[in-house]
Amino acid sequence: MNLIEVMQKYPTQDACIEHLEQIRWNGKPQCPHCDSEHVARKNESEAEGKVGWTGRWNCFDCQSSFKVTCGTMFHGTKIPLQKWFLAISLILNAKKSLSSHQLARDLDLNQKTAWRIETCIRAEMVKKTNTLMLQGIIEADETYVGGKPRKANKVADREPAKRGRGTDKDAIIGAVARGGKVVAQLATELTGRYLLEFIRKHVDMAKSELMTDEFKAYLTVAKEMKHQIVQHDVQFVEGDKHTNTIEGVWSLLKRAWYGTHHHYSTEFTPFYVAEACYKYNYRNHKDIFSKFLNESMQTA
Repeated sequence: MNLIEVMQKYPTQDACIEHLEQIRWNGKPQCPHCDSEHVARKNESEAEGKVGWTGRWNCFDCQSSFKVTCGTMFHGTKIPLQKWFLAISLILNAKKSLSSHQLARDLDLNQKTAWRIETCIRAEMVKKTNTLMLQGIIEADETYVGGKPRKANKVADREPAKRGRGTDKDAIIGAVARGGKVVAQLATELTGRYLLEFIRKHVDMAKSELMTDEFKAYLTVAKEMKHQIVQHDVQFVEGDKHTNTIEGVWSLLKRAWYGTHHHYSTEFTPFYVAEACYKYNYRNHKDIFSKFLNESMQTA
């Protein structure tokens, strides 16, 4: 859904609230604190002119007051929901991701507010990618995200920064099913045991075949499932044996780094990785905006 469609379909705060209530409750409002259905919308005359009271409900059992946004990424926000909806649309449609500074300019927000909105949206994407289970022909690989290595200055004892394994960059491990979805995460280490735990968590090993490069840590995984090695020093493709799919995923992740963000801390790397995975996984979905919004409200 593009920006014009979002603004036409959800022109006001009330329209946004009505849509979220339909997604979450489907005509049967329920208290998020005690699960009671003995609730009623707060008197409109009481709410008139009071900030934050629009769309508020009362529970007659636990005597609490609540909104449909309670427990969701919109919880406690003072930003109009239409701006949230526009932010979701902008991020989902940005192939190379979107910086908080650009979002702030687009939605007339300050940068810190825009960054918080983006982080909340990406946190939802983390939830959707952490539980995936893949099967079939699986390609696994690792990549490194960080500053671009600079050429060494003309000093005798200084060498160019290393690329790939052995750098100080953040290591990302991932697995992708050909023609299917991808899962990736920040790696704390690149040992055989760690890679095996990752594959066990996200791959149906009995129904899958693994394709990797020559990295010896994958030999630990090979003891538990079918495994083929692509020798990149010889050739990159041998029939159906290759890791080009996962390499394509890494190219999208790195385009976001080099072209948009330029830098983010290790603490928030998982959020940006999850964003890249989510967009890849639902790249052919007809309405990724509605899908994202529906899942975010139904799992509240």
